Amino acid sequence: MFFEAAARRMSFTAAASELFVSQTAVSKRIHQLEDYLGVQLFIRNGRALSLSDEGRQLRDKSAMALEYLESAVLSISARRSEAVRIAANSAVSMFWLSPRLKQFGLSDNACAVNLMTSDITNDLVTSENDLTIIYGDGTLSDFDCTLLFSEELAPVAAPEIVNKIQSESTGDLFTLPEDERPKILNYTRIGPDWINWEVWGNKMNVPHISDWPQVMCKTYTHTIGRAIEGEGIALGSLSLIEDELKSGKLVKIGSLTMQSSKGYYVASPVGKQPQGAIKRLQDFLLQNAPKFS
Repeated sequence: MFFEAAARRMSFTAAASELFVSQTAVSKRIHQLEDYLGVQLFIRNGRALSLSDEGRQLRDKSAMALEYLESAVLSISARRSEAVRIAANSAVSMFWLSPRLKQFGLSDNACAVNLMTSDITNDLVTSENDLTIIYGDGTLSDFDCTLLFSEELAPVAAPEIVNKIQSESTGDLFTLPEDERPKILNYTRIGPDWINWEVWGNKMNVPHISDWPQVMCKTYTHTIGRAIEGEGIALGSLSLIEDELKSGKLVKIGSLTMQSSKGYYVASPVGKQPQGAIKRLQDFLLQNAPKFS
């Protein structure tokens, strides 16, 4: 280090200033190195310095070595500071995960987080993601899954719709006369394990649910958004819309709640045990998972 600085600056004094040591210390170290190698590295002409042939050879080699060392250090530093990559589908990201990531970012355990949102399963279940929130039964090849929250499905609507239902009946949505039934907000099932109004109605023994007036929405997320706007009744995954229920933007209707066999899991690639910032984020999400019953 002393030699490299002196050879680069061609001055013992300038090297000393750069290294925060005395000029005497630099000169002494150079002399010790020359004695050890048995060659003269600098040609001294008063205060002027020049490198000997051996000095130029050592300068070139030492510069390469220091450049390689710096590259290695920067590489390790970049990996340590890299953001935690977490992935989830659009409904999870919008209604549950994003607010929790904000809370995490304000906590003492905060770190950089990169959220990737996709409704394409193959985008989520990849080893490129440190953590993935996935919908299913907890069985996923090449991933370790920990239950975040189970799925409970019930009708939900904006307060004004719920108040109207309660004023027009005993509060039981499914005893309303046909001409008083509000619209239900439905969506087309793409996956075989997705649950829409028809599946829910069959499971809960609600007759003729397909005869209700319906508005077909683009996605499940879209049904929740339109329910918040007071445009109809959505089938709400209670844990997923925890914030909307607590804030009163949405209200659960009646007592019919379906506990499905699915849930939402925090998954990490097998062999990539969460550590450091990844584990802190995983633990935070698990600790802040809703506990509906």
